Amino acid sequence: MDMAELEVTVERCREGDEDAWSALVSTTLRPIYRLCASYAPSAAEAEELCQEVYFKLWENLHRYKPGSNFMAWAWRVAKNLIIDSYRRSRREREAAWLDPEIIDRLPAADDPHEQTERRQRLRLIAASLRQIPEELATLVLMRDFAGLSYKEMAEATELPLGTVKSRLNRARLELATSVRRRVQIRAVPPAGTMAEGSA
Repeated sequence: MDMAELEVTVERCREGDEDAWSALVSTTLRPIYRLCASYAPSAAEAEELCQEVYFKLWENLHRYKPGSNFMAWAWRVAKNLIIDSYRRSRREREAAWLDPEIIDRLPAADDPHEQTERRQRLRLIAASLRQIPEELATLVLMRDFAGLSYKEMAEATELPLGTVKSRLNRARLELATSVRRRVQIRAVPPAGTMAEGSA
């Protein structure tokens, strides 16, 4: 569904068309669910959070300004709700995409070895995301995990397009540095290993 079709569907939803609402949910579910999954500690809680987001979207649909990019607006509504929930729970930021249930739902190779490697990479990236500033981690999640366009990111964060691009670049650099550090730490043998091996 392109942007024009999405706007028509939103308008039909505002008029109370239940079929249009179903179409809207199916069209937007993947990025919204991925956003929820990036903040929830399990697949079950990600699904519950996603339901709350759609209830909030439906409840506030009358506030949406037609033609102002529904996905960017939906992202802001979802993000505000998720962050409120996240702060109330006072948990460390965890990504539900570490949950095997979620990883299994994402497109992947049939090779079990490749799936294992992919899971390990996701764990490494999630751990590294927690080491960079929250606002930078959010940009990575928006672009590389939820799949938002630069324009949608700019509208959702209310930042200039150039700022979004430069900050995303910085976020990826910081994330790469964090990943490299973790890989290097993993590569260091435990204390005493070398001595035992040379005995």
